[in-house]
Order: sequence, then C-alpha cells, then structure tokens
Amino acid sequence: MTNTWEDVTWETETPRKEWVVEYYAKVGSETTHHLSVLHGEDMEAVQRMLMHELRSTYTEASEIEVTVLRMEEIEMEPNVAMFNGAFTP
Repeated sequence: MTNTWEDVTWETETPRKEWVVEYYAKVGSETTHHLSVLHGEDMEAVQRMLMHELRSTYTEASEIEVTVLRMEEIEMEPNVAMFNGAFTP
C-alpha cells in the first residue's frame, strides 16, 4: 500500500540559532579582538563552539585568556526601524 501526502510524517528538526560572540583572546602578551557568528541551540552549545574555535585558532598556545564582551542571539526578523525607510530589509 502506498502512502499519500497526508500519511507522511515529516521529521522537523529544530533549527540551530545564530549567536554573535565578541571577545578578546590573550595569548602571552598579545591580545586579539574577535567577532564571530556561532551556531547553537542554547548558550552552553555556543560556549562549546567557542571553545572549539579557540582550540582551532590557537593550536600552539598552552594557555588562552578569554574575555567575552557579548554573547547574544541574532534576531531572525530584521528591525525595520533601523532602516529609516531608506532601504527595504
């Protein structure tokens, strides 16, 4: 027996959210300012992704001092007020 469209159940996966993370990474005496867009369900997942990014960026470093300036979810709907009617988002 064949299934109709009504019989098919679609598995919907919850989309991963985009987060902007701004931070300073200090290795030795050199400090670097970073701005990254990471994907994750929640803040803990984003922190894991940040650790992965740090390990891949600073492979030779034995110690990295990180200061997170902001970690916030990116809004999917654009804020129309920011465009002041000059542009269409």
